[in-house]
Amino acid sequence: MRTTVKYRLLFLLIAISCYYLGFTFIPETTDTTLGLYPVIFASIIYFALLPVLYWFMIIKAGKQKAWKLILIFSLSSAIARYSYPADVAQYFDFIIWLRYPIIAILLILELFLISVVVKGLWQARTLSGDPRIGVFEKYDDEKKQGLALTLATEPASWYYAIPRLSRRHIKALDTITLLSGKAWHITLVIFSLLCIATISYQLLVQWSEMVALIVASFIMYGLIIFIANYRLSRHYSLYIQDEKLIINNSIFNFMVIPLKDIATITATAEDLHPENAIEQTLQKVTKGKSEASNVDEIKTDEAQSGKIQDEKSAEVVSKELLKIGRSKQHNIKITFKQPIKYWGMMGSFVESFEQVLINVEHPTQVISTLNAINSPKQQ
Repeated sequence: MRTTVKYRLLFLLIAISCYYLGFTFIPETTDTTLGLYPVIFASIIYFALLPVLYWFMIIKAGKQKAWKLILIFSLSSAIARYSYPADVAQYFDFIIWLRYPIIAILLILELFLISVVVKGLWQARTLSGDPRIGVFEKYDDEKKQGLALTLATEPASWYYAIPRLSRRHIKALDTITLLSGKAWHITLVIFSLLCIATISYQLLVQWSEMVALIVASFIMYGLIIFIANYRLSRHYSLYIQDEKLIINNSIFNFMVIPLKDIATITATAEDLHPENAIEQTLQKVTKGKSEASNVDEIKTDEAQSGKIQDEKSAEVVSKELLKIGRSKQHNIKITFKQPIKYWGMMGSFVESFEQVLINVEHPTQVISTLNAINSPKQQ
């Protein structure tokens, strides 16, 4: 597990614990012997400690945008509204005032998502690859790409969950050994969703049958994305489309790598003898004669000059090694000519890496195929 993921999980645990303790120990009134001290202590945690932890553990560690700090302040305000004594909680009533605009926005988004799903399902009839890739390539801006990936995950889930829709999918180059691609894993997930949906319904039905049905249905709707996650991880985790190597680390995380940006690829697996370890340098296909070479040199000079400006606003490249696949020793290492973005949690988190370790079932086959595609052609 990468350090950034560990920080996110750790912060989530800390935040849940703090909010739970707040609901448990903050008195309903300020007439107790402790007076306002519990509220003051909780406010320091809600609006000072947690934002500081969020800044270092989520924004700084994950190279996220600074404006996302608003999220933790908004969440703490909502928690304070319902956990503080009534005479103090009234100062957080602005959260209630905002509920109607928020509900309206959510309804608009829901209708938009429905239209996206219907349109995506219709277009998926003739697609030969992941619907997210087509949407992703329409934009150059990172923020727009992230939003596009988030919205495209819904039709992608249906695309992969229904075999008939994904029957035209490009054949996989190989299979990455992912936990989500195991049959026992999807069986356990389905059983867990059924149990959670049943328990939720039983707990809520006495309060509101409508709410109980909505919550249970929403939980069961998760079957679509988890079935898609299984089929994608098992059958389409690694493939080539439009001169790009597509790496799917489950349906929630993926990476699009132009073949021309692959510098080296090395295979060293436990089941290979050291003398059979393969190290291949993948080179960009050269086209044309001397005139084409001059054009390439001019383009290279222009790219280098433009790189100076890009460095001012470029994302910070993670020094941590990205590992994909469940194994103590990964059998393929790919190094890039330039940092490649890794899109996590359906486009919510983005990091850049200069190399990646992958564990596949047939490493030699992957390297041979990539080498055959990118090797210089005979003139």
